[in-house]
Amino acid sequence: MNDPYLILGGILLAILVLLTFLLLDHGEAMSTRKVARLGVLLALALILGLLESLLPPFLLPGMRLGLANIMILIILGVYGGKDAILISVLKALLVALLRGSFLSMGGWMTLAGSLLSALGMVILHALWKKGSYFIVSVFGALLHVFAQLCVAYIYLGIGVWGYAPYLLLASFVSGLFIGLIATVLLRRNHVLAYLKQD
Repeated sequence: MNDPYLILGGILLAILVLLTFLLLDHGEAMSTRKVARLGVLLALALILGLLESLLPPFLLPGMRLGLANIMILIILGVYGGKDAILISVLKALLVALLRGSFLSMGGWMTLAGSLLSALGMVILHALWKKGSYFIVSVFGALLHVFAQLCVAYIYLGIGVWGYAPYLLLASFVSGLFIGLIATVLLRRNHVLAYLKQD
């Protein structure tokens, strides 16, 4: 029972289950259309996440652009923080399952990165309503890498922090790129009209 991986896994799973149940309680039932649209955005996030795993690394070994975060930013902008966190957690769980990395170091890195990134973006967006999606996206990307490094530290030791400056710089660049795409999409009236239609 003293295995740190089991303890960490139990804590993270408990947090994820609790968050999911809390976020599902919206106070009012979601419309069928909203559920369907969130399902489409979740499916797109999954496709982007899986597609990205087939592409070569971005700038550094193991580094990814974070294309799925485009959908998370769109959900944050259109539906709000609860839905963004919920879809981010579901996406991370499903990607880990589909990749066969669930409960492995890679799976925990995906879950921790997605959860901390989504929480950070939601909090920043709530506190700074007029803040651009570039800043929100960069903040989320930096938190994602930080969470992944924390998990890697548990498994591999202190040496992983030597890569932190390079990974954080690469995540800054990727965050700007993802923020640009999300901003362009959120400024398209037909995209917003489709997603907001009752």
